[in-house]
Amino acid sequence: MSSTPPAFSSRALQPLAKRAQKSNHTIFIKYGTRHEVQREVDTIFFIQRNTSIPVPMVIESHVQESGSWFSMVLMPGLPLTDTWTHMSEEAQATTERDLSNYLSELRSIEPPVPTYIGSCMGGPAYDHRLNNGLPCGPFTSMSEFHDVLVAPVARCPRPEFAVSYRQQLADDHKVIFTHADLCGDHILVEPSTGKITGIIDWEMAGWWPAYWEYTKSLFGNRHMQWWKVFVGKVLDSYASELQIERILQQF
Repeated sequence: MSSTPPAFSSRALQPLAKRAQKSNHTIFIKYGTRHEVQREVDTIFFIQRNTSIPVPMVIESHVQESGSWFSMVLMPGLPLTDTWTHMSEEAQATTERDLSNYLSELRSIEPPVPTYIGSCMGGPAYDHRLNNGLPCGPFTSMSEFHDVLVAPVARCPRPEFAVSYRQQLADDHKVIFTHADLCGDHILVEPSTGKITGIIDWEMAGWWPAYWEYTKSLFGNRHMQWWKVFVGKVLDSYASELQIERILQQF
């Protein structure tokens, strides 16, 4: 994310730049590839329609080959990463309860087909750790998704490992709607009360295997002890899937 406009054409940015200059403490601009921006905008609207989760209010979006971005109202609160260790136990409990409730709302959204894995709009799945950061799928079954998940292993000097890892991935997981990038930086809170004021960064959200929220929440955050404890309280644990994921992330 950036609080300054991206380096796209001045003509494309002119309307947005003027508004940002007038209220640069309330407007936020996010930019990325076409699929990243379109996915996040679509998902934000989807979450607003189907849940009470506090998400950013989108002001406008531009999705084009020359550069894509969208503007949103800056949400109140501070990142949980910056506040957790300074919060009271009561405030921490409120944050845990709020997030559990919001995740329950996400999980209550039924996929179009029980085995569908992909975006909220019926398009490809997207996760920066899959397919070299490019969209893939959508997938019609858990088995199809897991085959793609282990595919990079088959291209390594010991392709037989792919068979072993694939056998350890169960294909009977339920598909649930998932944020897919939960971390302390993406959860905003009011520190004195612990109330969650916003959940941000939805570009990888969609219908994923039930374990995906857990394994992804520990991706890159595994050395933060407070976060590991926090995740253990608000998410179901999938220890074996996490172990396999940590291996697969190396390929």
